[in-house]
Amino acid sequence: MIRILIIDDHPIVLEGSKILFDDVTQIDVDTENDVQNVKKRILKKSYDIYLVDINMPKQNGIEVADDIQRIQPSAKIIFYTGDNIEDYYFLLTQKKYYGLLSKTSTKETIIQTIMNAMNGNILLPYSFLSYVHEQIEPTHIEQTLQLNKREEKILNYVIQGYTNNAIAAELNLTQRTIERNLSKIYHLLNVNSRTEAALKAKELHLV
Repeated sequence: MIRILIIDDHPIVLEGSKILFDDVTQIDVDTENDVQNVKKRILKKSYDIYLVDINMPKQNGIEVADDIQRIQPSAKIIFYTGDNIEDYYFLLTQKKYYGLLSKTSTKETIIQTIMNAMNGNILLPYSFLSYVHEQIEPTHIEQTLQLNKREEKILNYVIQGYTNNAIAAELNLTQRTIERNLSKIYHLLNVNSRTEAALKAKELHLV
């Protein structure tokens, strides 16, 4: 039996996601909509696969995944998102995650991704190859640590202690957009949290 925990802050999404597995006898699914309960929950019961929403208000999915792997190093994390998955391909290059899914993925794709993860493999979309090609272009490497104007503004607000919601209000953007930009910034700076991002940005004189 494959044990899966789905973590998402939207109860309706959780309910719909769980229903997908109702007729899959080899999979047992639990759900959690409050990231603050995750640590306590997995200390009591471990899972084979964690399907984690990337953008959540209290704590983003990358931070949740890191918490899970500190407690359970063998955990297989699969991220899923309502945004374009191309925006998060960088997560697949970090060698510690086992997949990336769109919330609009078909049931077949979700099952295949889970089964591949269980076998230690990652099911990659064809478009991932274009992303990899871009990463090895010399022009990209030279620009790796260059932030755009929006990213600079977001980092400045992070340093000042603004919440994601407050930053969104200041920049007239959605909170999801801020979270997506922060995820990219974390990858760019090779950090995992707001505090680390602020310190690294100051160290590199990026803001």
